[in-house]
Amino acid sequence: MAVDRSPWAGRSGDDEQPAGEQNVAVTTVGGPPEGPEPVNIRARTRAARLGVAIPLALVSVPFLLLWAYTLLWWSPALTGPGPDPCDPAVDGWGACWRPEQRTFWIVAAAVGLPGAVCLVISLIRLPRARRWWPWPTATAALLVSCHLALTQIP
Repeated sequence: MAVDRSPWAGRSGDDEQPAGEQNVAVTTVGGPPEGPEPVNIRARTRAARLGVAIPLALVSVPFLLLWAYTLLWWSPALTGPGPDPCDPAVDGWGACWRPEQRTFWIVAAAVGLPGAVCLVISLIRLPRARRWWPWPTATAALLVSCHLALTQIP
């Protein structure tokens, strides 16, 4: 005679799977876990991710546009001095080309572009269950570095 048992018999804790169907990862010696890993994100974690990524995007996008305009404005710094060398006493100190302008322009572009890429990746990886925090952190660090380099261009 067969016994009709409920599929939820033997339930433990707050898991919602029938007994015997839990996702349990087995750790092997010297290797990654074998078996399925749960990929759900808790509501609190999702709220924290949105609370970090959305304000970061709202602040970063206008700054990225401003910095792109500034890089375009200072793009003649890459070509060097023009045919008319300037006299700082006549033209003013900020009007003359100086070699450090090229260096700061290159540094600003070299950290601003990866900062924009990290911002896009941080928004794309938002719903993923794996690590998400390096992307907003890298975005903030690279964009602050871009700002510091752009403010040094005289």
